Amino acid sequence: MRKVLIIITTQFISYGGLTTVMMNYYHAMDKSGLHIDFASTNESPQELLDELYSNGSEYFCLKERNKNPFKYRQNLKNVLEKNKYDVIHVNGNSATMALELSVAKKCGVPVRIAHGHTTRTSHPIINKMLGYMFRNTYTCPIAVSKLAGDWLYNGNQYTVLNNAIDLEKYKFNKKIRDNVRQELKIENKFVVGNVGKLNEPKNHTFLLKIFAELKKTQGNALLLLVGGGSLEAKLKSDCVNLGIDKDVIFLGMRDNAYDYLHAMDVFVFPSYFEGLGMAVIEAQANGLHCFASENVPKETKVSTLITYLDLTDAPAKWAKKITYYNTVAQREVDSDEAIKEIRKNGYDITCEANKLQKIYLS
Repeated sequence: MRKVLIIITTQFISYGGLTTVMMNYYHAMDKSGLHIDFASTNESPQELLDELYSNGSEYFCLKERNKNPFKYRQNLKNVLEKNKYDVIHVNGNSATMALELSVAKKCGVPVRIAHGHTTRTSHPIINKMLGYMFRNTYTCPIAVSKLAGDWLYNGNQYTVLNNAIDLEKYKFNKKIRDNVRQELKIENKFVVGNVGKLNEPKNHTFLLKIFAELKKTQGNALLLLVGGGSLEAKLKSDCVNLGIDKDVIFLGMRDNAYDYLHAMDVFVFPSYFEGLGMAVIEAQANGLHCFASENVPKETKVSTLITYLDLTDAPAKWAKKITYYNTVAQREVDSDEAIKEIRKNGYDITCEANKLQKIYLS
């Protein structure tokens, strides 16, 4: 039996990006010959604990990583020494993963996986300072995209493990669309959508400006934002200043974000940077035409349903592109075709989970 500890360096929460990615793998993976536990910085939501416990897994709260890294490392050391793991799988966004990997190396964990999920960090100085330690503590480097791998591993070899999804969950469903639109009272609206945390990298400020321009020509347009974050209050204030506060719905964080894709007509994703940009892959699987920034990795072009635009272009230029949307019948066809292409491009969770299982067992 191979013992694996998966570490989420942000927070272990139902709607968290890193958590969602790794739980997708956990759901789909054949766990024969494996015992998989999780660890992160927070007390886990009960629904996640219930799922882990029902599969024989444990969860360890390592406490605050940023405020007290020394205590965090000591807590991790205690967990590793007690449980004698064969594999540690650290999911993060920078060379700060050396915090966990160096402890694992000292504790004699033979397989130490670094899994990079983005192409930039909010702490570039710390990232640079820890670069040498980072490169000398992992044994198996993984990235969500070529862009993320080239950035994090600085020319060294790595493996791309696609952030795959359960494609059937995202297949367009008219019944769900009708129910959600009725629930939100947006039956007769042209719905522009976005799924993502309300933080700086996602560039929602620019999205609001695009939508304000779109409203000038599409009077029945409505913007649906699925996600919460530190910029929510500011963005709501921006809506008032732009005169669109009655036409924007902030749904907050949802663990069923995929249901709201069905209610949308187009998907706009003007991020400053992304490790990959799973949201636009999920939207394509749903048959939505996506308008993404040129900064989003081109691995997200997994169908014909995505258009990349330059962030230096004016919001009005973006808005001019976002005027066409399909009938429901065409949406069903587009979703089916996109899912076929996405599967071919390696984003089927079953295939990618098998790849990760082989890494764990190697």
